[in-house]
Amino acid sequence: MYIKSRRESLLNWILTFSGVTCIVLSLLIAHFVYFNEVFNIFLYSTPIKYFLILCAELFFINFFTGLNKSFIYRGIYREAVVSFEIALLMVCGLIIVLFWLHGLTDSRRLIVTYFFIGFVILDYVSRSFIKYILLSYFKKGKFSSRVLVVAAPETYKQAVRLFDKELDWTRNIIGISTSDVALIGKSTHGKKIICSNDELLNYLTRNSVDELVVLTDEYDSDIELKDTLSKAEEMGIKVDIRVNLSLFDYMPSSFVKFDKIGNVQCISVSRNYMSHKKLFAKHLMDFSGGLVGFLIFCIFYVIVGPIIKLDSKGPILFSQPRVGKNGRIFKCYKFRSMCADAEARKKDLMSKNEVDGLMFKMKDDPRITRVGRFIRKTSIDELPQFINVLKGDMSLVGTRPPTVDEYIKYEPKHKARVSMLPGLTGLWQVSGRSDIKNFEDVVKLDMKYIDNWSILLDIKIVLLTIKVVLFGKGAK
Repeated sequence: MYIKSRRESLLNWILTFSGVTCIVLSLLIAHFVYFNEVFNIFLYSTPIKYFLILCAELFFINFFTGLNKSFIYRGIYREAVVSFEIALLMVCGLIIVLFWLHGLTDSRRLIVTYFFIGFVILDYVSRSFIKYILLSYFKKGKFSSRVLVVAAPETYKQAVRLFDKELDWTRNIIGISTSDVALIGKSTHGKKIICSNDELLNYLTRNSVDELVVLTDEYDSDIELKDTLSKAEEMGIKVDIRVNLSLFDYMPSSFVKFDKIGNVQCISVSRNYMSHKKLFAKHLMDFSGGLVGFLIFCIFYVIVGPIIKLDSKGPILFSQPRVGKNGRIFKCYKFRSMCADAEARKKDLMSKNEVDGLMFKMKDDPRITRVGRFIRKTSIDELPQFINVLKGDMSLVGTRPPTVDEYIKYEPKHKARVSMLPGLTGLWQVSGRSDIKNFEDVVKLDMKYIDNWSILLDIKIVLLTIKVVLFGKGAK
């Protein structure tokens, strides 16, 4: 019988429940260390506020950042790093919320520090214990799915090794079947060859097998094996047949996924894959961040707008056609930092371009106004782009949106840059914006972002952007 897999969701719920327990214990420890009391901690509103904020953050981290994706396979050191990252994200989020609510006093900062130390230790211990239970008891117990692997005689060692290495905690390989009778009784990586393909049907009939995984292409030409697989399905055994993805070797960076479009079953090949859950998290992050950013823009518009107007002729806001996701054109907004005829004068300055490639960047650009130099240095000129974020033309984090002039000169290898929504910030912006002098280096950073995208990466880039803006690094 085929049962829809909920392993990832179940694991996330287990780790979330464990994490909530660690939050409670860490708050109790922090409260005891600072106040020398424990039992009346939740009689006050502040610890309850901390608890609710931290639980909401933990839920978001476990279900939307992908940090638990390789939970079963990663080692002791990596698990400790993950516990540290979770605690750091939670504490940073808590501090931001408390600053927003004007609720972070000196004494509470110390409590947050105690909480951070306690949570890292407790979460690491609990995660290690959960992993031990899942691998030592559940996987080898009666509730795991008993898997029999069908492999080719020539490749069974490598095939089984690679398959078992990435096997999740709900499945256990009980044996191997191969077409070579002489191999029966031999073992590889602790897994024994228990029957030949000729005897496979009889073995399935007489023994406990939940799932049959076919890792060989022999079924394509072996009529008897095909008949065995058909009868296994009739018995109620789930049959998984490996698809030969060597057809897609020419796409080394691709993510391959089975999909259904209309009534057509197909294999979808894409540079990256974004689940509905992660897409929702990105949209939520864009909307909430865009809303806060728009309020900041409104405040600065009142302050900076008149100064821009008095400094030089022209509008306060500058809009320019930019290229968005997959070639869509949109108006990108900025505070005007150049003279009104900047675009007309650009042709005369092309010979002084400091970037190799399709972008234009020039030190001491004569088109920049006095106020423009300051708002560029402080990145204030970028604030109107929060309008684009709220409109859905841009994301908080993404790739740099190219101008139309740049885009029409793109080679096919450059087009992938616009396969995601462009961002107000990105890897290019936090990697020394004006220090990068080669367009291909910008492309490499954008490709690195697209290929490794995750909500956690977006959060890291936002935090790095704040650091870059505060210290003015790379902005000219």
